[in-house]
Amino acid sequence: MKLKLITFFSLVTFCLGFSQTKTTEANKFQFGEAEHLLDGYTLNFQYQDGKAIHMEFHNGKAKYEWIAGPAKGRGNEDIPYRSTKMDDNLYLINWHETGIKDYLTIVFDFDKMIVHSSIIIGYENKPERPLKTVFKSGIIDHLEIAE
Repeated sequence: MKLKLITFFSLVTFCLGFSQTKTTEANKFQFGEAEHLLDGYTLNFQYQDGKAIHMEFHNGKAKYEWIAGPAKGRGNEDIPYRSTKMDDNLYLINWHETGIKDYLTIVFDFDKMIVHSSIIIGYENKPERPLKTVFKSGIIDHLEIAE
């Protein structure tokens, strides 16, 4: 588990901190300014604890709704997101939900149909909503890509 955590944070740090202006044959993917590369994607994924979520990406905005688990029926929409392509069918995304003080980072691997997420929940650390963090992996069980 420690190795997974170290690998994930190393990968995130590398992708967010490394910027290139040139793409070469050896490096066929250009890292740089974040884009909205998942616009047109709709997917469902389920965590190992049974919680499941539906996500949609359109016009630079994310939308999600919990479809299983204690938060079923809750969600949010019109959340500006950023993404970068890390490899073929491998994307890193993040967004900041300022209204509820959550910050989310997700890696989608559409070849393996898995997702890894790291979330800081309630970073204001108010007594009525203490700070929580989430680091989970899940299985993508539904994926649609608009053409």
